[in-house]
Amino acid sequence: MKIIIISIASKNTNYDSLITDYKKRLPPHIHIEHLKIPIVKRSKTRSVKDTVQAEGQRLLKMIKNQDTLIALDEKGDMFSTKELANSMNHWFQDAVNPIFAIGGPDGFSEEVLNRANMQWSLSELTLPHAMVPVIIVEQIYRSWSILNNQPYHRS
Repeated sequence: MKIIIISIASKNTNYDSLITDYKKRLPPHIHIEHLKIPIVKRSKTRSVKDTVQAEGQRLLKMIKNQDTLIALDEKGDMFSTKELANSMNHWFQDAVNPIFAIGGPDGFSEEVLNRANMQWSLSELTLPHAMVPVIIVEQIYRSWSILNNQPYHRS
């Protein structure tokens, strides 16, 4: 299974080592790739809507028609870890390679949200943008541990 995380974000983050740590814990048949799209520079002459639209176009160019796109959005559905594990199990069985998309500071364009197969909200809390990929990879690892009866997750 190949899982792609696409972040619209600044390139430098101190959290990449945490992502690498969780990736190493997963078996080799689960490959996680984290791609970063540079945020569009904010300016007084460009509206927020135009900025979000430009970021959305960059993201959509990376998505194929057959891809399963999960947009992380504050208005998305909230899932428990066990529900995510069940989704992962279906993805394994159906040979789906999900793409998790993390929007820029102002969120996603309507085109991205309409293209998404699913919208997922991690929390009602406001989280640091750079930590979201870490949380996703940790939850993937946790889901894998649930599906494989590993001791990492405790209910």
